[in-house]
Amino acid sequence: MLVNHRITPVEFDGDGGNIRIISNTSESYWKYNLFTGKWTEECKVTLKIREIEIMRLYLQGLKIEEIAEQLFVSPSTIKFHRSKLFKRIGVKNIIEAISYVITNNLI
Repeated sequence: MLVNHRITPVEFDGDGGNIRIISNTSESYWKYNLFTGKWTEECKVTLKIREIEIMRLYLQGLKIEEIAEQLFVSPSTIKFHRSKLFKRIGVKNIIEAISYVITNNLI
């Protein structure tokens, strides 16, 4: 059940051992570890300005070369920023990154 449609009451993370409670209006979230039985408060990921620019252009349907042209950088620079973002948010590809960014209201 959603409370005011601003909280995701239960979200299981990838390893199946934790539950997160996330509010769209807060910069942190609460994580419950099933193995330890403890709640911890953690900070949400925030995107850097360049990452936001790149993700917005991806959402417009542009390819790496087109994004690089728009931002006046090389395609390898876009790939560098993209790979750093993937590591920070724990995803493997751009589709997962887009989903994560939208789901967590990062842009």
